[in-house]
Amino acid sequence: MKIGARCKFLDYWSRANTGPICFEDDFDKKVYWPKLKEITKRWEIKYDAENQVPQDMEMLDRLWQAAIDLVVECGVLCPDTRRIMYFTRKEIQQMCDNKSGQWTVGSGQQKVTAKWRAIGDYGDGDPVTVLGRLLGPVSMEVYHAIALSYAQVAEMDMCHFQGNLCEIWGQPIVPGSPTEMFAEMWSIAQIKDACRQVCRNGLADGGIRCIDLSAIQSIMDPGWGMGKGDFRCCLTLPFQKVEMKHMTRALAYHTYGVPFYSVMTSYPGGLSGGPAHSAVTGTAEWIVENMLFDVMLNGSWSADAMYFSNTSKYALWASNRQNAAVTKNVKTEPLVGGGYQMTHGIGHENFFWESAASAISAVALGNGISGGTGSQSGKIDHQCGFGVQFSADVGKAVCKAGLSLAQANEIVCQCQAKYQPTIDSKQAHDMGGDFKDCYDLRTVTPQKWYVELGNKVRKELNTMGLPVDYD
Repeated sequence: MKIGARCKFLDYWSRANTGPICFEDDFDKKVYWPKLKEITKRWEIKYDAENQVPQDMEMLDRLWQAAIDLVVECGVLCPDTRRIMYFTRKEIQQMCDNKSGQWTVGSGQQKVTAKWRAIGDYGDGDPVTVLGRLLGPVSMEVYHAIALSYAQVAEMDMCHFQGNLCEIWGQPIVPGSPTEMFAEMWSIAQIKDACRQVCRNGLADGGIRCIDLSAIQSIMDPGWGMGKGDFRCCLTLPFQKVEMKHMTRALAYHTYGVPFYSVMTSYPGGLSGGPAHSAVTGTAEWIVENMLFDVMLNGSWSADAMYFSNTSKYALWASNRQNAAVTKNVKTEPLVGGGYQMTHGIGHENFFWESAASAISAVALGNGISGGTGSQSGKIDHQCGFGVQFSADVGKAVCKAGLSLAQANEIVCQCQAKYQPTIDSKQAHDMGGDFKDCYDLRTVTPQKWYVELGNKVRKELNTMGLPVDYD
């Protein structure tokens, strides 16, 4: 029986109270960073900008061993208790051996099951799962329309409806307050109504818009919105730390029977160092999150610390290797790859080039696709279903073409050459209009010029050797 880390939580979580004492600043400067630097060098993990899609399988094995070393030798700090939680290699291996290799979300006709797929294995030609990523601030006036634009994308298997209101009926949303709870209930009501309107009642919602556990629990009753087959999120802190509230959240989800996901996070240019160090960091986080939470769904989310780009040559390089190292070495539940949000605004051509680079990387490496959000998920109303549709179509084309890793890498590098200059100049997030500019709000359909912009990129991808359909 595949049990993951279940039955181990009382033991593992108790280590936050019994492990050796260590202050957070000491952990960062005297434990984590020195070990990360030494282990990255030990296993010869090196950044290679020309190979965005990894092709060296032996290097992925080294990266995986480096990640295990980092977890075992550094442990995980609980800042609340100022104690380090240590795990053994045997415990990590037991967790890996007991991964189920598949996940199921949604209900009724919208139920979707995805199974582990090896790197470069396209199976029956359509193995792709598509995650709509509705992330960042959304205004009340277009909240329902944006949710509807996602729900009506037939190829979308599940969605992170994570659009956050900036205010609710003119009131600021304060974490831990009634306004946060009210905003969560209002938001999920819009989401569920949008899904019902397109006859997708059981579409899996992985959204979490609030911070406080009380607000999360306010909609976990089906009468308030959370349905059977929905899933939620539970994260660790960056750089191998976990707070009590994260473990409490995981316990609440397991108690309610709610499946949930986590994310491999790394920040090239921050405490995790350069891209090579960051790849070790992100891969190690997969181990930590599965040891502490037993998550169902996971994926990579690397972002430049200097510009918060999720698709730059540094961030995508790290994300691709994090996912590939796990997929290569563990028959785990399928991961989600590529960019979680794009750097450019959704109304700019480069938004589509970023989406293409992300989708190609993900599918070639055996992962599912994520897309739909632009402008670094930081500017208001930069989400749209048309972006998800584009990413899904690119993923289908990768399967249809049966791209080798070398071919995938060549096209990804060509895509990056299109958008990397405006990332380097830190202009990307200010380029391109928002949902109100790109969509007809009456029909909730993309404007003609916006469709033509997407088709322009589709046609150019065809010239690069990727047979993406276009109108």
